[in-house]
Amino acid sequence: MGKYYLGVSPLSAGYETYTIQPNLGGLEWMEGKVPTPNGDILVYMNKKEIKVSAATGSGKLRFKSKTKPQLKGAEIKEISKGIYEVTIEKGVNYLVKYSS
Repeated sequence: MGKYYLGVSPLSAGYETYTIQPNLGGLEWMEGKVPTPNGDILVYMNKKEIKVSAATGSGKLRFKSKTKPQLKGAEIKEISKGIYEVTIEKGVNYLVKYSS
């Protein structure tokens, strides 16, 4: 589940760097955590928002949205048409509002 729906994949040892590319896959919502050697990466997603927090490393949250997403306190970059990216830092809670 962590890899396929939550979309959490390590880029370096111990999840010091990682990507999160959540995919509802027809679900209304999902929630889960991926244990790492230095703490959990938590992901919640429904059709209108994504919540992420991590106790370790630095990551990139990538997701699709029909309109420009909203996020307070962090920058959202459009990396291609309808694909957005947010840098995730440990110890910070992120709440992204998007349009599925």
